[in-house]
Amino acid sequence: MSEKNSNSQKGTLSAISLKETIGYAVGDAGFNFYWIIIGSYLSYFYTDIFGMSAAAAGTMFLVTKIVDAFTDPAMGAIADRTNTRWGKFRPYLLFGAVPMAAAAILTMSTPDLGDTGKIIWAYATYTMMMLCYTILSTPYSSLAGVITANAAERNKIFGWRFFFAYTTGIIVGAFTPGLAEYFANGNEAYGWKMTMVLYATIATILFVITFLSTKERIQPPKGQNTKPLDDIKDLLNNKPWIILFALAMIIMMTIVFRGSSATYYFKYFVERPDLMGAFIGVQMAAYAIGCLFSPYLTKLMDKAKLLMLLMAIVGTLSVAFSFIPKPESIGVVTVNKEQSTELVASELLDGAYDPEASYRWVEHQSGVFWFMKDLVTIGNNSGTLTLEASANGEEGKRVISVFKLDEQGEVLIDSADFPIEIKMMFLLNILISLALGPKSPIAWSMYADAADFNEWKTGRRATAMTFSAATFSQKLGGALGSAGILWVLASLGYAANTIQEGASLTGIVWLQTLVPAFFAFVAIFALKFYDLSERKLEQIQKDLSERNS
Repeated sequence: MSEKNSNSQKGTLSAISLKETIGYAVGDAGFNFYWIIIGSYLSYFYTDIFGMSAAAAGTMFLVTKIVDAFTDPAMGAIADRTNTRWGKFRPYLLFGAVPMAAAAILTMSTPDLGDTGKIIWAYATYTMMMLCYTILSTPYSSLAGVITANAAERNKIFGWRFFFAYTTGIIVGAFTPGLAEYFANGNEAYGWKMTMVLYATIATILFVITFLSTKERIQPPKGQNTKPLDDIKDLLNNKPWIILFALAMIIMMTIVFRGSSATYYFKYFVERPDLMGAFIGVQMAAYAIGCLFSPYLTKLMDKAKLLMLLMAIVGTLSVAFSFIPKPESIGVVTVNKEQSTELVASELLDGAYDPEASYRWVEHQSGVFWFMKDLVTIGNNSGTLTLEASANGEEGKRVISVFKLDEQGEVLIDSADFPIEIKMMFLLNILISLALGPKSPIAWSMYADAADFNEWKTGRRATAMTFSAATFSQKLGGALGSAGILWVLASLGYAANTIQEGASLTGIVWLQTLVPAFFAFVAIFALKFYDLSERKLEQIQKDLSERNS
């Protein structure tokens, strides 16, 4: 082995600095300013804010994936064949960030175009946003496969990557409804658009940081000259990759069903839409914590077996979630500003109501920070409260609760305190999300392993094609999840912003609980066919090292 080759091989296996690891990881934080909106709020935005029908929005989510079926592998082929002084993949992070931001802002805009015009606008802007997402995400994911060949370093990189991704998920998941309200200024749709303007600006900065702080070390075998169709044929003959493709799609459906249905679940079943952000934020926080354990868990157990165990936990707890009953007391009520409403303390306090007691009505308003609420007194003593419609037709929501007071005016009971049913919902949400947290770093590390396996088997390396197909699988799973939710709601008679009863309400509960459980158990079945064990991977790395020398 020549000294030059020896040093090159040593470089691909050496430790990666914390600066570069963090620099790469914050890129996925940027992506999640978009992806959490897509996975958790976009369905709700289209039906309850933009005014599309559930069936039309569901069909749009799936039809647009036809474009991704071509653009994702095409982007993989282009990225694999890109050669610049900055590398193959890094330049796309620099030049693709601003178009991505513009497309996302247009997607969250709501021009008054009529029913048909809205559908055309949604198709055009959402397709453009997902195309820009592909141009950015395929090179970004591929970059992890060429920073290092060291399996332990890869696990560390992916662990940090998804920690930052889920941390951003906490911010976006928890604060988006409050931010939209904060920016609304009487126009709910405008609030959602300005929220995306803020997120897109931050994401653009993070992509530039990733470009500046990373380095590409692994190169394809010298003299490699393949056609894109050869890359696709290699993938179709790569059994571990095929299984991972199906697995990513299935698990993404599990995650999207949980995230997207949560908005409907808390608005219509729990009747506490004010808890949407908190529930999704807690979900993302648990994902982040679970993600941090992935490097340690992979030392204890083979990756495939570990994922099977985690998905078994997810499935079992999701079934348990379905048995949590509807809370007996509402506690907090959300009302429209443009409608007159009469509230009764007995409905919010349930069995704790006493007609002889005194009461204080409070409104939960945005404080100095949009996510911190000020409790503003709007009524005293009476067990009822009448709210008049806004005189100027102002849009938006008012969140109201009531205190039961003793003779000295001290608070005896706060209706906003969580009943046991809601506490159980949050507890199971945390446990399920903790189990799902390690999924992403483990699965994406397995994709890098599949790229190594492909090179070992065929003598050709197509890192971007491997990851672009993985990205398509993830987006397809997300689209099927979002479309599935909307189609089920449409078939059960769902109508936005009205009381849900019977089948539509039962469907919303199942979409949050039993449907994710089903897909979690399907994931376990798919993993039974994955055969890239840790021992086999060690041999593959050894063979590649000797071959490249």
